Amino acid sequence: MVGASVGGEAGLTTNVVAAGTTRDSARPYARSWLDVFFGAMTALPGPTWVAYAVLTTLSILLSNSALWLSGLRPWGELDAQQVYWGATTAGIAAAAHHLRNLAGASFDRFRPALGSGIPDPERVRYELTVMPAVPVAAITLFSFAVTPLYYLTDPVASQVVGLTPVGLGARVLSEGAATTVFLAVAFQAVRQLRAVTRLHRDADGVDPFRPVPLYAFSRLTSQTGIVLVLWISGGVLANPAALDVEGFAALWLPWLVFTPLVAIVVFVLPLLGMHGRLEAEKDDLEEAADGRMRDLVRELNEAIDARAADRVERVDRMVSALRHERELLARLPTWPWSTGTIRGFGSALLLPLVLFLIQRYLGAALGG
Repeated sequence: MVGASVGGEAGLTTNVVAAGTTRDSARPYARSWLDVFFGAMTALPGPTWVAYAVLTTLSILLSNSALWLSGLRPWGELDAQQVYWGATTAGIAAAAHHLRNLAGASFDRFRPALGSGIPDPERVRYELTVMPAVPVAAITLFSFAVTPLYYLTDPVASQVVGLTPVGLGARVLSEGAATTVFLAVAFQAVRQLRAVTRLHRDADGVDPFRPVPLYAFSRLTSQTGIVLVLWISGGVLANPAALDVEGFAALWLPWLVFTPLVAIVVFVLPLLGMHGRLEAEKDDLEEAADGRMRDLVRELNEAIDARAADRVERVDRMVSALRHERELLARLPTWPWSTGTIRGFGSALLLPLVLFLIQRYLGAALGG
């Protein structure tokens, strides 16, 4: 599902690179190998989602190959957990590619609100959409170093008992790649959300009567939260221990509460600054309208005292117009998201509960 969405916005990847090459200051660091990979996936012929579908198949085969090479399963027979983790690795990579494109598109929609508050917008766009090479290289080295150490520390829990050296090598390659992708995506998500907070703080073209640009980054933060929900919920679903009562207490109960809370923080926290700015703008407009209403009421009373019917009628029309203005100001939104965005995000928060109900049903059916 995430991989399909990548294809819809694949053309933006070229724009990201083009935007980053307009001048040296717009490229403060070299691209990571993951960004090079995303560019290569986009450059392949056909829709990008097809490339990710092929990658998912290859990742599933790699994750299962450790069992096949070790003789623990017949060749071609798939293990459910290895299928899940292989598919998840490719799925998270596709999600990162999608969020990269979405960050660039969101920035472009936000441009009318930038004003002169951002001196180098192309540099900010580059930082939003491109990961720096050195940290991602460090994450990669760390992932492939810590994976075999984990096997040595606890071979039973890591499920490497019985693997041959060749099978163990395939498992290190599969799980090292998965760890790298997960950590790199988390690293970039934090960078993107911090950049959104900074953009909302520094932009000086904020206009509550032009809310569409101000909604731009709510899609990015909401979909980042949704990716988190899908990732964690799927991981719990893939754990067979969650089917029993003890598994529910140890796995499902914490995640049913924790996952939606973290997703809400990811969605809302970067938008709080813009919410505060919109509230301040609205307060200023309402305060100005209240001051004009006070002056008009004073003028209306003076006209009534003077028995000036024409003046009373004229001022009364202005009072009526100002009353409509105050009603309009009261309806100005102060949260920077559209109804569709909040509806989609709210639906995604229900996913852990839906998966829990499915899991309990399957557990009861299998137990019966």
